Amino acid sequence: MLKRDALLEIRIENIPARFVTSAEEQLKKYAAEMLAAVNLPYEGMEAYGTYKRLVLHLTGVPAKTEEKLVKAYGPAARLLKDEKGNYTPQATGFARGRGTTPDKLCVETVPNKGEVLMFETRIPGRASVKALAEIFPQLIAKLQFPKNMVWEATRFRFARPIRSLLALYGDKPVAFSAAGIKSGRLTVGLSAKGSRQVKIASAEKYFKTLEHVNVLVKDAERLAAFRKELESLSRRMKLNVDADEELISENLYLVEYPVCVVSGFSQEFLKLPQELVHLVMKKQLKFFTVTNARGELQPYSVGIRDGVSKGQRNVEEGFRNVLEARFRDAIFFYTRDLAIPLKDFNEKLKAITFQEKLGTMADKTARVQALAAWLGENCGQAVNKEEIKAAAGYVYSDLTSNLVREFTELQGVMGYYYARNAGFSETAARAVGEFYWPMSAKSPLPSSKEGALVSLAGKLDTLASDFALGLIPSGSEDPHGLRRQALGLVRIILENELEFSLGDALRYAMNLLPAAAVKRDLGTPMEFIWQRAEAVFQEVGCKFDEINAVKQLFLPAMKNGALPSEDTRGQLFDCLKRIKDLHAARTDPDFAGIAMAFKRGKNILRQAKAPLSGAPDENTFEKDEERALYGDIKTMSGRLKAHLDNRDYAKGLSELLSIKGSLDNFFEKVMVMAEDPKVRDNRLNLIKSLVTLFEGVADLSQLQ
Repeated sequence: MLKRDALLEIRIENIPARFVTSAEEQLKKYAAEMLAAVNLPYEGMEAYGTYKRLVLHLTGVPAKTEEKLVKAYGPAARLLKDEKGNYTPQATGFARGRGTTPDKLCVETVPNKGEVLMFETRIPGRASVKALAEIFPQLIAKLQFPKNMVWEATRFRFARPIRSLLALYGDKPVAFSAAGIKSGRLTVGLSAKGSRQVKIASAEKYFKTLEHVNVLVKDAERLAAFRKELESLSRRMKLNVDADEELISENLYLVEYPVCVVSGFSQEFLKLPQELVHLVMKKQLKFFTVTNARGELQPYSVGIRDGVSKGQRNVEEGFRNVLEARFRDAIFFYTRDLAIPLKDFNEKLKAITFQEKLGTMADKTARVQALAAWLGENCGQAVNKEEIKAAAGYVYSDLTSNLVREFTELQGVMGYYYARNAGFSETAARAVGEFYWPMSAKSPLPSSKEGALVSLAGKLDTLASDFALGLIPSGSEDPHGLRRQALGLVRIILENELEFSLGDALRYAMNLLPAAAVKRDLGTPMEFIWQRAEAVFQEVGCKFDEINAVKQLFLPAMKNGALPSEDTRGQLFDCLKRIKDLHAARTDPDFAGIAMAFKRGKNILRQAKAPLSGAPDENTFEKDEERALYGDIKTMSGRLKAHLDNRDYAKGLSELLSIKGSLDNFFEKVMVMAEDPKVRDNRLNLIKSLVTLFEGVADLSQLQ
């Protein structure tokens, strides 16, 4: 059977670039479902998009849909006839509903139902053109966008008004209508060339025909042309055009035929902070920056326009005028801000509410400063506490600056420049500028230990504040970015090898909150942080069961629903060291046996459910194996404590392995659950003393 291509083009008014890739995925997903439903096969499917058109392209589509057998199941087979041999009302009704008679019904065995009545309908194939004429309008109507418009009498909803519909099967038009528009074989060329009408002879010739009128419909072809343009321009200029991947991706869906436009600008604008220059050019205007071989910004921008026209010089001048206008605004705001004392910015924070029950941004600044000081005292490393104090007091100051109010994306970034202008050291100023770092799961961390602690202080205050008020992320909702904050907190602690108890830090953070904030126990935020830590541990190669084995040493020990006043748990870097040493210890041939013995002992204690008095009594032992194990535990426990105090978990695990012989003999020769309650409880206490020692290193029962 001859097979042809099928094509649907939805031509629209300018659609936002961020809508395109989602629409492409939806086109493929829904088309696959609808084609399967009508039994229309195809060899290939692709979707393409620009800011002016969405295209679905099918290859290898036969002229007719495939014949389809549809089975309908009815009542139980025993209801076909009654005791007199007559067809029952149930069988007759089922047959009538299927347009047949009871004598045409079959019996089939169906899982969980047994034998039931069945009727098979054979649906013949039909012309693919007719099937596509039904599918295409349904497909267009099913597309979803973040925002929709209504523009015509039928009140059809779409991202932007639809201007034409092109639908072909081979060289045959697929006739349908949607949004008050009838489909045909006409489309238009590049808008820069006047959007002249183009007639498409067949689906197979669609892409080549549009390429001849300067429209690159296929994303990959447009991207290749885009990259070639940027590379060619770099060679001609003998400079580097920064081929920012995010910017390329965004511009890709703003044009149908990418052409680079170079504009020069005044050298004076390069005196602005580089982050500000990049923001204006990349984020606001979608322009590419240009650098020399040393990576220094040059006074050129590269904008992308849609094709070439006679007015290219006017476009270049327009790009330059827009860019310089934004730069002049930036210089105006920046110059004004540099003339304002930094303390004046902080004073204005008193007028900005952080949260109704948590006070102002000035109050939050005070809490962050106190937390940063606490971390400086307790992080286990030598840091400059004066620089921490100086930086922490001004981390939010740039929020009240003129520039950040105009360019909100620069919050934190501009704090560095204002701090340097105020005479701060480079370290303290960088700590201010890097306060919000890391900005994502893979982005850089603060560059100094002082900056790391200041950043941690901000994240701890936000986590403590939100959890105290019950503002906990659920599902995909995370308005304050707590997941990102917790992940950043974990990365900072682990990569800087900071050794302090997160339980103590969160408790301190919660105690700083105003009385209006509802204080909660630390179980929930600690669990929330641990979930982020698990992901980081796995990324560095830790196994999930080994991570679970140290979880109990991180989460706070709750007593009657409350947290003890002091708790040494919650030390993330310590947990990572334990996991790594545990992983190495598992290569010892004796390790699996000692882990099984520990698991057995823990299970015995769980099943016994008996209140245990504490330490075992040597005088109650009846067997040599009990005495031998007890002696080994006493000998080993002192050495184990010394290793744990030194955080040498490799040697600690080695100590646990040293009692394998006596432990094996104990379980082989001693009946723990003896009839005499005194003997039984003493043996349980012996096991408990051993399990407690093991759990001081890791919970080996979690290992698989």
